[in-house]
Amino acid sequence: MKLEECIENVERYLRKEDTQPRFVNIRNTVQMKQFRQHFQVGDNLFKSVKDYAGEDDNPKIDKLLNDIKTLKGTLLLNGFTTHLMLMGEDEVKKFISQLLHTSSAICKIVVICYQCEKYLGVADVRQKRLIYDVYGQKTPKPQLVFLTLQVPVPEGKCEVIGIEHVSSKIEEEEEDTFYIRTSKRKSSYSRSLYHIVEQHSPFCVLCSMDSKTEYLLESFGTNRLWGNAMKYLSQYHSWAAFLNELFGNCNNLELAVGNWRFFDEERRWLLFIALKLYGASNSWCLQTAIKKSNSIKEFIRSVFRGLLDIDWNDADFWKRFDEWKNTVKAFGYPQEEVADYCSFVICKGKYALYYLTDATDMERKQIIGLLDVYGLEFSREELLGILEHIYPPLYAYLLPYDFRNELLNRYFQEYKYQKVINKLLQQFETLVEKQAVERDYNLLLPHRSEKIEAVEKKGTHLYFMDAMGVEFLGFILDKCHEKEMQAYVTVCKCELPSITCFNKEFIDVFEEGGATLIPDRNGIKDLDEMKHHGEKDYDFNKNKLPFHLIRELEIIENVLDNIKTKLVRGQCERAVMISDHGSSRLSVLKCSENKWTMKSKGEHSGRCCPKDEMDGQPLCATESNGFWVLANYDRFKGGRKANVEVHGGASLEEVTVPIIEITYRDQAYEIYIKEGSREIVFNTMKKNGAVEFFSKTKLGNVTVCMNGKTYDAHSGDGQNFVVKLPDLRKEGSYSIDVYSSNNRVASGLVFYARKQGMQVNKLL
Repeated sequence: MKLEECIENVERYLRKEDTQPRFVNIRNTVQMKQFRQHFQVGDNLFKSVKDYAGEDDNPKIDKLLNDIKTLKGTLLLNGFTTHLMLMGEDEVKKFISQLLHTSSAICKIVVICYQCEKYLGVADVRQKRLIYDVYGQKTPKPQLVFLTLQVPVPEGKCEVIGIEHVSSKIEEEEEDTFYIRTSKRKSSYSRSLYHIVEQHSPFCVLCSMDSKTEYLLESFGTNRLWGNAMKYLSQYHSWAAFLNELFGNCNNLELAVGNWRFFDEERRWLLFIALKLYGASNSWCLQTAIKKSNSIKEFIRSVFRGLLDIDWNDADFWKRFDEWKNTVKAFGYPQEEVADYCSFVICKGKYALYYLTDATDMERKQIIGLLDVYGLEFSREELLGILEHIYPPLYAYLLPYDFRNELLNRYFQEYKYQKVINKLLQQFETLVEKQAVERDYNLLLPHRSEKIEAVEKKGTHLYFMDAMGVEFLGFILDKCHEKEMQAYVTVCKCELPSITCFNKEFIDVFEEGGATLIPDRNGIKDLDEMKHHGEKDYDFNKNKLPFHLIRELEIIENVLDNIKTKLVRGQCERAVMISDHGSSRLSVLKCSENKWTMKSKGEHSGRCCPKDEMDGQPLCATESNGFWVLANYDRFKGGRKANVEVHGGASLEEVTVPIIEITYRDQAYEIYIKEGSREIVFNTMKKNGAVEFFSKTKLGNVTVCMNGKTYDAHSGDGQNFVVKLPDLRKEGSYSIDVYSSNNRVASGLVFYARKQGMQVNKLL
């Protein structure tokens, strides 16, 4: 029957002298609401499940049946059949049967049933008049989700607190899912006519919201994190929609990982979840790590250790290395992980060198330690190739500077190499002993005072770098190129002994000429102080490794950064880096006290001592300014051992000093191999290989480096150059770097060399 007809029938029943109850079956929430509203008038009494149930409990039907015997007036029962559907079909039928056989002379009873048409069929035809079945569109049965108090309800979803309120919500609101906070378990309603999902954690709720959650483990996150994720998914309806909004595109999550260190805890966790769900197919490092990981901690550790799975001899090793290095950088180098990695990487033996970077102080020190142990086991070419990737500043330190003199070139390349591997080699020590007697630098090098007059003082900032020797010229020029600066170097010798008090004449000259002294007349003493006092773990008496070299390079680069800033801002026209003297690490490694006995004790770690007329002159010492000055690696008796490096003597590294004039390069160099030289023909017998190139900017003092060898380039106008390459022996492609006054101005210029008389077949 229609709802209106049903209401009329109920009204007639209420007016009649009829002791039997009536049953009204309604199929949807709209008609249920209309029916209730119609009868919520006067003294009509509505009773529902909550009136007969304790907190979070099922109704006591026996108590209801007892009340019916004593209640007067009109009684409307609602929600009972709906609740009993939780308990099963038998309970619904039992309840209906009990009331069908109930009568009352003092109370009119109307049982409001919801979607019970299946259970209201009666065998006794006389009872059919008691049942009013209202036709209408049936509201779909909802799903019931049982939650504990700790689990949040998804945003916008219907929450029901306590099992006793479920039936009224089902009959009043049309929802696909009701989230019920209850201590009841699904097992308590094993015969339920409703689909019940038990979700006692936010993770379980998420599984019902997006089936993709089932690919995850609940242990991946805390209830708080899963709960917050529920709120997001209730808004976006799926992991894909939410994570795409949060991280851009789930197909390129490696881009989001690049910002890891800037994310808070929750965002990092969500990115971890995104990677578990969608992977990182564009990054072997992330893809491998996320598959191994069940937590953020494991993920980060797997990323750090990821490179260890790649063989150092793999053809793509350095490509993988670069990706790994950039990926690790994204995590901000947590100290715990860096320490773990450094402890673990030693399993690679000498090849551990391939697996480190210069990103952290711990790694830099480990590189220095490995060079001490395994340095001599690598060829120099291989060692340079490794350092170019793992520690570019140290590689730049080992780059050659062309002194235009074979002795100086050989000496300082050998000196730097031995300082890096922390060894004094016999062949080099023999050279030092020879120079200690011959002292060729007296003829090779001008005094510094002879050269400072020619340096422009106006508009100049003077950086007096105490104890910076010429060993750093390759590094300085490489950094100048990187920072778009041009450097002009003059190599000189200092006064002996090689100590500051005899080598400050240039300060007055620059100050009187109008230069600005940075920071003042005392100059920048960081290098000298470190070498004297052995700060941190640099003290040779406690630690034999040259960790101070790490700091030396940092100090010099910081000064170069400061210079660039001032040049760019126009605070000066040029900067001049100038040193009073150099210093020797290898003399400290030698750790040798000589046999000569002098009247005076050795000073400056024994590298010199005051002269006395009674003294005999050692062959390895020179006399200057009232001192005997040692030119080999010994020390005079009485002198204390040096802490880090030593100066005061006359070894080449102590006495040779640079004057470096630096300007800002306001335009890029444009240098090309000429068309006719892109393929050259050479004769090995005549040694006539030659390449021509052009520079848009005029250049002077131009050299070319190929395969580690340096060749002079000749020009009549400073723009068109020819360089002879007599060492060409094999056909093939070659690459050259071009230098002007030791400043690299072009890299990787390629040409092809073909032997004379050989036919080249070109495919059309």
